[in-house]
Amino acid sequence: MLLVGFVMIMLIFGLFSWIYVINEKHMETLLKEQAKSIADQVILVRLWNAQNKERIEPVLSVLSNRKFSYKWKMVSKKPIGTENLPENEFQSRAIDSFHKEPRDVYRIYEVNGRKYFEYAGPIIMEEPCLRCHIDQGYRPGDIHGAIVVTIPMDEAVQNLRETRRTLALSALVLLWSIIVLLYFILNGTIIMPINILKDALSRVGKGDYNVAIEIKRNDEIGDLAQSFNQMVRDLRNKERQIIRSEKLATVGKLAAGVAHEINNPLGNISLYAQMLSQKIKDGEARKKLKIIEEQATQAARIVKSLLEFSRQMEPKFRKVNLNDVVNKTLEILQPQISINNIKVIKNLNKDLPEVKADPAQIQQVLVNIINNAIEAMPEGGTLIIETKQRDGEVEIGITDTGEGIPEENLSKIFDPFFSTKGVGKGTGLGLSVSYGIVERHGGRIEVESEVGVGSTFKVILPLGD
Repeated sequence: MLLVGFVMIMLIFGLFSWIYVINEKHMETLLKEQAKSIADQVILVRLWNAQNKERIEPVLSVLSNRKFSYKWKMVSKKPIGTENLPENEFQSRAIDSFHKEPRDVYRIYEVNGRKYFEYAGPIIMEEPCLRCHIDQGYRPGDIHGAIVVTIPMDEAVQNLRETRRTLALSALVLLWSIIVLLYFILNGTIIMPINILKDALSRVGKGDYNVAIEIKRNDEIGDLAQSFNQMVRDLRNKERQIIRSEKLATVGKLAAGVAHEINNPLGNISLYAQMLSQKIKDGEARKKLKIIEEQATQAARIVKSLLEFSRQMEPKFRKVNLNDVVNKTLEILQPQISINNIKVIKNLNKDLPEVKADPAQIQQVLVNIINNAIEAMPEGGTLIIETKQRDGEVEIGITDTGEGIPEENLSKIFDPFFSTKGVGKGTGLGLSVSYGIVERHGGRIEVESEVGVGSTFKVILPLGD
């Protein structure tokens, strides 16, 4: 702002100084024209006087110099009378210059604080004038001297002062208006958005990734706001990925330890329940032992899931066409799809490039997601599966028309043991395992959902080399 203000000051005062100089030059031109007009009139009167042999010049001179503010005088270096000798060096030099080039000259000088405009024009000898100056050796066309007109510049100087004062005041008003306007423009277009960005950055620095800058403009500030919002979204996703990875690692270690500790006791419970069931004849007791065996078996299945979760194996990468993986997965799940009255729509990109992946693990991911989609449509619905390529990535989209996921649960669905299903209907490990598999493939899973409309899971994998 200071730099722009300084530049504006220099430009405005430079412009107004130029205007003042032009006005001053214009004033000099007007004074010169006025003086030349007076000089021409005097010369005409002298010619008339010479032609009519009337001696009225002294009277005219006295009257003119008394009535008007200007004065005029005819000077020569060879005058008839001494009163017509040059009064100063300017007049003398003017006469000398006329012999070289008969061009009028002028000057501005100051006496006792008052300025004067002095004009000198050449007096060219003409036939009527020779009646008085024939004895001095003049011929027609010779330079006799100079007609000098002196005009006081009091009024012109006062006008220039008023002009200068008006220009200075106008410059200050214009400059102040420009600075105020510039401030409001900069404040609205740059300063306020930067302050908003600064506050947002401060919040992000404190770990708040739920920040969004609402600046919708088609300029650099708008691009900066969009880039910032994208950066925050990426940071939020990265933070979630890190937290999920840490959760997966922690829960994996815990699950492995717990599974090993309780696996053997569960096996013993199931074994002893079977042995007692064979020895006891009481039907009611055998029913209870059967329940104990079933519950132990259920617990063993959970333990097995925990062990599988904790023993996630590194993928065996090879070139894979994801369309083939999708088709094989749908073949495996066809019975569940038919029983639950699900309509499947496939939009598979025929030109889909191959990716480096473990087909078995990707199939496991698709099975988990599609099973969840089927369970979200208990009364039937539509399942849309599509594949596409975008920006160096391959995407598998799975969309259902089911119940949808509440917004508050979207950030939790990949957490281990988190499940929206009823008790005993799931371990909450399917999506966690799927997330870990996709992450190890260098990809990601994106979710969009609306309650009562359905959900879309996008499995995105990099194309790689």
